[in-house]
Amino acid sequence: MTKIYEYVVKQPKITSPFGYRIDPITKKKKYHAGLDLVSRIKDRNLYAIDEGYVQKVVTGQNRSKTGYGNYIWVRYPRYNLSLLHAHCEKILLKKGAKVKKGDVIAIMGTTGKSTGVHLHLGMTKIGSNTWLNPANYNMLSDKYNLTRVLRKGSKGSDVKELQKKLRVSSDGIFGNNTKNAVKKFQKSNRLTADGIVGKNTAHKLGWLYKNK
Repeated sequence: MTKIYEYVVKQPKITSPFGYRIDPITKKKKYHAGLDLVSRIKDRNLYAIDEGYVQKVVTGQNRSKTGYGNYIWVRYPRYNLSLLHAHCEKILLKKGAKVKKGDVIAIMGTTGKSTGVHLHLGMTKIGSNTWLNPANYNMLSDKYNLTRVLRKGSKGSDVKELQKKLRVSSDGIFGNNTKNAVKKFQKSNRLTADGIVGKNTAHKLGWLYKNK
């Protein structure tokens, strides 16, 4: 599976792993709360991994004493993760900006305490201050994951996803129009046309299905 850091940086090479190391500037043993990465193909663009939004941007005169130089935090709700991109040459977005998978959010650089062009990639759970090792986290499937059976009377964001897929009014309420659209879809795909979205119908929709 593709690691998250392999999407942030194209064809990445880890130049310094997560954990204790000899700091390249102080030459002393120090905890390194992230991955240092360069691109083997010298692509300095940094890419968003999913839909999310910019949590924080620090540049220029506002750069703190962290040594990160120009940096940007992006939150990804579907992953429940916040990613720090540090030492950037240029930040392309402002705080609050929305991002989608594949958007270029910043340019790799060597600002702050840095010995060369690279990305310092930090990671935490949303709302947490505990650093995580980005090397341990994989990209999620782009397929929608349905976690319950949907039928007439169901309400919620998963019903909205269903309605969008079937191209009917997406109000998040499973009513007669949605049921009829489901039955039509089931019939065209040689499924039992009962108007209920379970495992077989979900798979025909191209979704994952994991009923909690």
